[in-house]
Amino acid sequence: MIKDIAIIFISIFFESLPFLLLGSLISAIIETFIKDETFEKIIPKNPILGSIVGIFLGLFLPACDCAVIPVSKRLIKKKVPINVAISFMLSSPIINPVVLLSTYYAFYRTNPEIFWYRLLFGILISLIIGIIMGIIFNKKKVIINNLDEECEHCHIHPKGVKYKIKDIFVHTALDMFEVVKYLMIGALIASIVQVLLPRGILTYFNNNQVLSILVLMLFAYLISLCSTSDSFVGRTLLTSFSKTSILAYLLLGPMIDIKNTFVLCGNFKKSFVITLITLIFITIFIFSMIGVMYI
Repeated sequence: MIKDIAIIFISIFFESLPFLLLGSLISAIIETFIKDETFEKIIPKNPILGSIVGIFLGLFLPACDCAVIPVSKRLIKKKVPINVAISFMLSSPIINPVVLLSTYYAFYRTNPEIFWYRLLFGILISLIIGIIMGIIFNKKKVIINNLDEECEHCHIHPKGVKYKIKDIFVHTALDMFEVVKYLMIGALIASIVQVLLPRGILTYFNNNQVLSILVLMLFAYLISLCSTSDSFVGRTLLTSFSKTSILAYLLLGPMIDIKNTFVLCGNFKKSFVITLITLIFITIFIFSMIGVMYI
């Protein structure tokens, strides 16, 4: 059992680490090269249009769920509205090109509707939750501020190219070390759950539409798969579960799971994290129930 836990832990951790590094690097580039005023100019004041811009940004970042958290935190530090950062954070792990391609290969030949509804519902859910979070936490401090004091030296020397590159490495390292400890805790808990959770228990609820949706949502949260690979696991569940419950699994996993819950808690205030997770579960359940009528 310990061997199995160790193998799964290493798998989850090293699967997530490159994307976390990418997220930290992008966060550092944003901090170094983009001024606060730039975002204020390009992001619409209208919350709906602003969230759409956030979703559009998510389309171009090939990162998994935990990798977008440092980027979202940096965007908020840059005074990007919360609704924009949250819509970006929730949509990117579902609609970025890498995930779209994996979902396409997993489902399009046999169940193309799962591909299209994951894309459509992922965008709508990200938009709705982003707007709600923006309303609830408007002008409130939501991030745990633990990097600015350490980075004061980044702002006191000349800003030539050489120094900017150095700043990028400094910010990347600080972001990585700040987040990676929470990723390790989350990956460890997820690996223990994967080993101890009896897989047969999932099939006990597959005849009840509501329960099957709730069970696969919980399963997605506990198993903590990377959004670039969860489609292929979802495909194997089609023999036991309805397409709607598979869709719920494919929507929730990229938006929230155990490992990125710990990453979120290490970067954002607890009230913010609890509200976000609650909204994700409720909204995905509602959309999944709507999907029952169409899929």
